[in-house]
Amino acid sequence: MRKIIHHVLVRRILITGLVAAAAAAWTVTGAQAGSSTGPRAEFTEFGIFKTTRVKDVPQPVSVSGRMSLVANIKLLKSTRLIVGQLGRSFGFRYRLRGLPPGARVSIRTMHPKLTHPVTGKAMTYSLRSRPASPNGILTYTGYTFDHRYELAEGIWKFQIIYRGKVIGEQSFKVVLLMN
Repeated sequence: MRKIIHHVLVRRILITGLVAAAAAAWTVTGAQAGSSTGPRAEFTEFGIFKTTRVKDVPQPVSVSGRMSLVANIKLLKSTRLIVGQLGRSFGFRYRLRGLPPGARVSIRTMHPKLTHPVTGKAMTYSLRSRPASPNGILTYTGYTFDHRYELAEGIWKFQIIYRGKVIGEQSFKVVLLMN
């Protein structure tokens, strides 16, 4: 009986250790694509968010040609599986580390092919440049399904790029439910 209890305890410790190691590995690989001292993104939250649209601004390298600036950002559910529906926002919060003052980063969003129904413009990615937030300032990047043509099933990958190098990346799987 004592051997069985010992075996169960050892097994639990090993499983707990493996889970902790996997979580640590995800944090390291998810938080950075470079070294721990070089430019990198550290991710703090990901999933479905509630946001408030503040205003729309031009974003030429996108299907719609615009992007929305948002505020009042609140994580509703931590998940990488996103059920695509109009009005749903998903994305992540992160901190940039190891960048010099005044640096700029690019945010590239790769997604299944989207086609604007009016303009006919079709793309599988969007790209925008932004000032890098100072070290430690929490930043949000995400996507909101505003139009039916944006509801595309598949992998949506967000990359943070500094000087041509990916310094952080987050991926989500978008699924559409059948009616």
